[in-house]
Amino acid sequence: MVDMKKYIPILFALAVLAGCETIYVPSLQEVPVRPTNVKPNVKTTKGEKSAAFSLASSHWSDVSKIRDEATRLSYQVSQGKMTKVQAAQYLNKFRIQLVGRNVVDDSVYEVYLRSAVDSQRGEINTEQSKLYIQNALRGWQQRWKNMGNKPSNPAFTNFLMEVMNMTPLK
Repeated sequence: MVDMKKYIPILFALAVLAGCETIYVPSLQEVPVRPTNVKPNVKTTKGEKSAAFSLASSHWSDVSKIRDEATRLSYQVSQGKMTKVQAAQYLNKFRIQLVGRNVVDDSVYEVYLRSAVDSQRGEINTEQSKLYIQNALRGWQQRWKNMGNKPSNPAFTNFLMEVMNMTPLK
């Protein structure tokens, strides 16, 4: 019996480690950027930019799908089933699968994730988080006007523009 007692801590440790594969551990690793929804600006013969840019036909329905997923994830956070950071990561994975990657959405997501991390740590409050995101969105509103190679489906950015009651990128 004494011999068996010395194996209990080892068996306990093995049981805990065996469960590690089933526990979700969020990762904050860099994902290589491969823009998938960029339309290059078309130049006319005089070298002027043409007004040929338009958003993807599925853009506004994609914004709606991202909004629905964000609502679902928000409910999961309120129920304590996941953290704000995990919800942000899941929402990012969802938007990449839905519309692909682009420089605008990737940049806005970085700010969104940083805001979620800082908020979860208690370093900033909800109002500060909102202002942080709004400032990033304002920056993209200013750059958008003169931007070459605009992404045709900045759905994540326009979803956040809607949430913040700001004018969307068009």
